[in-house]
Amino acid sequence: MIRVVAYNVSGGLDLAAAATVLRSRDPRIVCLLEAPGPTRLKRLAGLAGLRVAARSGRRGAGTAVLTHGDVQVSSTARVPLRSPRDVPRREATHVIARIGGLRLSVTAVQLGLRPEYRRANLEQLQHFLASVDAPTVVGADLNESVRSPVAAALAEYLQDAHAVAGTGGGESYPTADPSTRQDFVFVDRSLRVLGCFVGEAHPVAVASHHRPVVADIAGRADDATRLPRAGPARTDPDLPDDDLDDPAERRRSA
Repeated sequence: MIRVVAYNVSGGLDLAAAATVLRSRDPRIVCLLEAPGPTRLKRLAGLAGLRVAARSGRRGAGTAVLTHGDVQVSSTARVPLRSPRDVPRREATHVIARIGGLRLSVTAVQLGLRPEYRRANLEQLQHFLASVDAPTVVGADLNESVRSPVAAALAEYLQDAHAVAGTGGGESYPTADPSTRQDFVFVDRSLRVLGCFVGEAHPVAVASHHRPVVADIAGRADDATRLPRAGPARTDPDLPDDDLDDPAERRRSA
């Protein structure tokens, strides 16, 4: 079994609380949406017992993929998405990851706030994913509900993990009184979805303005999901200084 979490961690992020949420779920792969800047992101990953595989975009509109020590990352990519000129450019984060004998294409993505940009972002995402030769896993904040055209389009060729094997209603936003399911884990049809739920146990309520979506998946072959023993931690990739949260963190990183 491979546990994947999709989690929008913005909205007054409490690093310690968000790290506790992640650590308690023991994921192998985490797709972060609205990820913090590199310094705080590394701190969050460390507190959660994870590491930063890749990060893209500016603080507040960035995405990232975190991985457990059992996961080997062979390549990373940034996927630029069309954005209005008056807002930070959005980028999806992509990694190729291997867990035991299973090779996965993993993408963390948050689509735009305006409908016309969400449609354009979907086309860009689909074009990119079509170029990758590996089973696809997408952790997404669509900024639209499960009944939206974008969600329906993705569900035409990927499995919506909650629709396949979800527990509860799946509502993930807003945290205090969730009323919409706009956070998703989409999974290649060549994979099995074993279960899916939205985390709600303490300290979810104080960690972020979204709740995490947790999906358990597996390959079709039983031996494809056997996890190797964790090896030495892989060094986090270099991250650009111009994405740091504030001038003080720029000075500390120098």
